[in-house]
Amino acid sequence: MKRFLNRLLALMPTTIEAAHILGLMAILSPAFPTGSFAYSHGLEWAIDKRVLTDASDVEAWISSLLTHGSSWNDAVLFARAYDADDGEIQGLDELALALSASREREFETLELGQSFNKAFAALTKSEACGAVCYPVVVACACRQMGIPKKAALLGYMQAFSNGLIAVALRLVPLGQNAGLEIMGSLMPVIFATAERALVATLDDLGSSSFLSDIASMKHETQYSRVFRT
Repeated sequence: MKRFLNRLLALMPTTIEAAHILGLMAILSPAFPTGSFAYSHGLEWAIDKRVLTDASDVEAWISSLLTHGSSWNDAVLFARAYDADDGEIQGLDELALALSASREREFETLELGQSFNKAFAALTKSEACGAVCYPVVVACACRQMGIPKKAALLGYMQAFSNGLIAVALRLVPLGQNAGLEIMGSLMPVIFATAERALVATLDDLGSSSFLSDIASMKHETQYSRVFRT
C-alpha cells in the first residue's frame, strides 16, 4: 500500500482547489447520468469471441487504446478543445466524428455527449458549449468550471479506463482484486499519455488499434448483447 501511494503521489498534477476537485469528481462520477455504464467500446465482442480471456489481456487492450487508439485521439481532442475558442469547437466536433472508426463509436460519442450536456445543464444551470461529441463537451465543461486542464484530462482518461475495467469485471469475468491491479498498472500509462496529449497537435491524431475498431464494428451485429456498443 505504501509503495502504491508513493507512486500515486508522484503522478499527481499541480494542486487544484477543493471546489474543482468536487466538480471533476461529480461530472466524471458513475452517478452522473451520462449512461456510460451501458457502453463497452467494442470490448463485449472481444470478450465474447475469447480474444480477451484474463486480466493481462484486458490490461494490454486498454493500454493500447490509451497509448495509440481511440482514447489517445480523445485525449488530444480534449486537450485542444479545452483551449479552443467558440469558432474552433465545431471543427473539433466534426473531427471527433470523422475519427469514429465505426457506426457504434459514433453513436457512443454522440449519445454520451448529449447525455452529458443535459446533465451538466441541470447541475450548473448553464450549457457547457455547443459541442456534441463526448470528449469535446467534457473539455468545454471542465474549462467552464475552472478545472485545470491537466487534472481534467487525467480524470477523463481515468474514467474511460475504469469504465472498461468494469465491463471486464462483469464479462470475462474478473475478480475485484484483478480489476484493482489493472487499475493500478494503468495509472502510469494514463499519466504518460496525458502528458503527450497536452503538448500534441491535431497532426498527432491517429489510431493503430485496429482490432478494437473491428470489435466495435462486429458488436453491431452480435447475437446477444449486454452493452449498447
